[in-house]
Amino acid sequence: MYSDAKIGGVGIWLDEIVPCLKDTETGAIKETVVFRIESRSFLKNFNEKNGWGIDWIEVPNSVEVFALALKENNEIQGLVGVKNDISVKAAYLHWGCTAPHNNKYRFGVQKYSGVGGHLFAIAADRSFLWGHEGFVHGFALNKELLNHYIDVLGASYLGAQHPYQFMIDKASAQKLLEVYTYEWN
Repeated sequence: MYSDAKIGGVGIWLDEIVPCLKDTETGAIKETVVFRIESRSFLKNFNEKNGWGIDWIEVPNSVEVFALALKENNEIQGLVGVKNDISVKAAYLHWGCTAPHNNKYRFGVQKYSGVGGHLFAIAADRSFLWGHEGFVHGFALNKELLNHYIDVLGASYLGAQHPYQFMIDKASAQKLLEVYTYEWN
């Protein structure tokens, strides 16, 4: 594996492409909100031991951390860390993961589908906000994930800074934002 909390890496699988989150048991569509986690100390609650992939408190301060939550109760369903990478005029998707109860690849259960795509859409949204025309780059955790991003998102292989570096261009970013809906809170 080529990642840790300080360097970053993307291990998000995109399952179902749905505008909001979908309850995998009932099929009910759940509206979502996104908010920035302002308090770094709050990130202590999200760590590798309790299923959040990394110790989020160790993510560098230059990375903004956003939560994807259910609109009805603000229950967090996923986290994504995004950095304004001015040097390459893109958003750097530092890290992202679904809540443990949504991570069927690691824990065998999934309460809601659609989380992974939302996390990529948040990074694309920030890229547009920062004036980078939707360009997003990141480091996939392995070749299988890299190929998944190329197939599902239309990402391109870069490989300049990392063996599994990918890039999402403006057209792919716009497609993400056309599909995934959420409110900023």
